[in-house]
Amino acid sequence: MKKNSFKLVFLILLLLGMGGQAQRTVAQTNLLKNPGFELPYNSDGSANSWGRWFRVSSADKFDDCTKGYHKEPHWSAETNSAPLINSGSASQHVGNSWDTWAAGVLQTVSVTPGSTYRFTLWARGRASNDDYPAPSEGGLRMDVQVGIDPNGSGVWSDGDVKWSGFIQPHDQWQQVSVEVTATGDKVSVFTAGDYGLEGANQCRAHLDVWFDSAELIEVGPPPTNTPVPQPTSPPPPPATSTPIPTETPVPTETAVPTEVPTNTPEPPTGATVCVNAFADDNGNGQFDTNEGYMGSVAFRVASGTQVIGQAVSSGTSEPVCFEGLDAGVYQIEQVVPGPLEMTTAANTTVTVEEGQTAGVQFGSRLKVESDTAEADSVADTGSATVAPTVASDEAAQTVETPDEGSNLASYSGLIVLVLAVILLGGILFVVLRRTA
Repeated sequence: MKKNSFKLVFLILLLLGMGGQAQRTVAQTNLLKNPGFELPYNSDGSANSWGRWFRVSSADKFDDCTKGYHKEPHWSAETNSAPLINSGSASQHVGNSWDTWAAGVLQTVSVTPGSTYRFTLWARGRASNDDYPAPSEGGLRMDVQVGIDPNGSGVWSDGDVKWSGFIQPHDQWQQVSVEVTATGDKVSVFTAGDYGLEGANQCRAHLDVWFDSAELIEVGPPPTNTPVPQPTSPPPPPATSTPIPTETPVPTETAVPTEVPTNTPEPPTGATVCVNAFADDNGNGQFDTNEGYMGSVAFRVASGTQVIGQAVSSGTSEPVCFEGLDAGVYQIEQVVPGPLEMTTAANTTVTVEEGQTAGVQFGSRLKVESDTAEADSVADTGSATVAPTVASDEAAQTVETPDEGSNLASYSGLIVLVLAVILLGGILFVVLRRTA
């Protein structure tokens, strides 16, 4: 009897444990398709169920590795080397030879609006002029990160995308993750690597990143609507008017006016960073009074390795403000579209305190031709700005250098004078000899 009771209790506990485990399994279901980037792959080199995204800079930057340009990379399935695969039999490879790039893969997934989701990924990178398995150059930046668009637009440049901080996984698999609350019934997840660093030569024969073992799980259900509690005690009786006795005069001079309470604004919470872009038409790096604002300039604000916000300028005087920030140091970066060139630094750092607002303005303008091209254009069209200088030089040469005719006349006069002296000497010699 005791043995049967013990078995029954053990069976009940086992079933309860299995039930709890089943609930945890359901809550942690990976919502991604082909999260391990397994075969087969699409014709463009991306894993099945995944799409590609990439940035492309204007062509005028392609001849200078220090300009941080971006060219379209190559996507492929990595199946040959076990160290380059985190799990399963394949990983997603993205890379280029010599040309720096910013790119990755993406996937859009159906979710529950209002729920919180976490996207996690394992990544590995390698940058070197030597072939594998030579070690990666640890000093190069590959800026690997992941992002989630809470409205599921599938556009990597959407200002709503929340990006994680950067990792630099040289020759090792590292994990990176980010969380966001869904604003619609879909979210888009992005993997990313970026070798295009402004001001540094990052061009190498091998610029590679591998992605593997991705996971998108729900970590928090949407909040429930809690009804406002109703008062349980009966409401107080209405105020009654007490008539004033007629024999008692009502004082008029000593009446104290009732002060109307004013709404005192609450002190601001957190710090604020406001960013805008101005049209620096003359390229002097200053926001002059006759200059306006520039639209379509992207901003990114980061604290350390954590990107806390992104936005795009509207082209008006209204800045983009990031509010509710913790006091500290923040890095602000501008990214201009292809037709523009920066006239101020690409990034800056600001320090803000609690309740303080810091403002940053970046300058850019439409690209202008190089000085050489402008000089060629002036020479071809015979611009008046060049002619006076040439004419002045030619006049100076004319004054300082005598012409050929004047030289010949000078030489002829000298010859005649010499001949006259010789002839006179000869006549004197003959006369003197005859006299003798």
